[in-house]
Amino acid sequence: MDKEPAVLSKRQIEEVFDGAAATYDGAGPSIFTQFGERLGRDIPIFQGTRVLDVATGKGAVLIPMARKVGAEGRVTGIDISQGILEEARKTVTAHGLTNVELCKMDAEHLEFTDGSFDIVTCAFALFMFPEMNLALSEMQRVCKPGGYIGVTYFNKTPPPFDPGWRAFAKLTNKYGISARMPQQLGLAPEELEAILTKAGFVDVKMESEVNDIVYKSAEDWWNFLLTLGSRVPILSMDEGTRERFKREYLEGLLPAARPDGLHMTTGVVYGVGRKANYDL
Repeated sequence: MDKEPAVLSKRQIEEVFDGAAATYDGAGPSIFTQFGERLGRDIPIFQGTRVLDVATGKGAVLIPMARKVGAEGRVTGIDISQGILEEARKTVTAHGLTNVELCKMDAEHLEFTDGSFDIVTCAFALFMFPEMNLALSEMQRVCKPGGYIGVTYFNKTPPPFDPGWRAFAKLTNKYGISARMPQQLGLAPEELEAILTKAGFVDVKMESEVNDIVYKSAEDWWNFLLTLGSRVPILSMDEGTRERFKREYLEGLLPAARPDGLHMTTGVVYGVGRKANYDL
């Protein structure tokens, strides 16, 4: 019988991103930057808008939002990882942005007053929160009446980064080192819609797309795994076991290899909703 994967704690998730900060979204194609720019397409954004980006990472959503709100607007990015916030600061400085604030903060306990923001965004992070409903409740609280929320989540069909993550989960189970995020990594659009509606958002709309993400080499893909939760089981092995695991794992992915690299199919769901006005 397969052993149930260990659920990563909040502290372990913080350590993952502290350790991977320097290379996060830099191993292989910069997919989170690509998806981050796409998230803002369906959210009304104006000069002077106040935005909160939850689990901001290196600023994949924060940077395009800061450009759109202009000098009169303000974008606040929070993250639980101090290491990744330091990398985000470098990105903000490199882009010459002065309308950005970065804070180390727990998404389940936002340190802002009610209705502080016109827009709240959260990209590929809801599954990292042990109390996802609490985090969404906090996002709803700090969003102003009539304001918007925008989130991205991996679609469950096709499975995220298929066949890479599926094969990784199978092999870590075989080695007895499997671990998973607090919430499931993939949701169907209707499931994400129901979650946002339950959190108190209205006029929730979903869009989904399927992406063919190409990693130029198996080494690029492996380095990408070291920037996510998969870092925990990988680093739990001694060096010899890790090399054996890596060899067996990458050999198993050879069928996904084409002349231009390893192809990973990834479905993404974009969800946008609105906080109702008090008088509705």
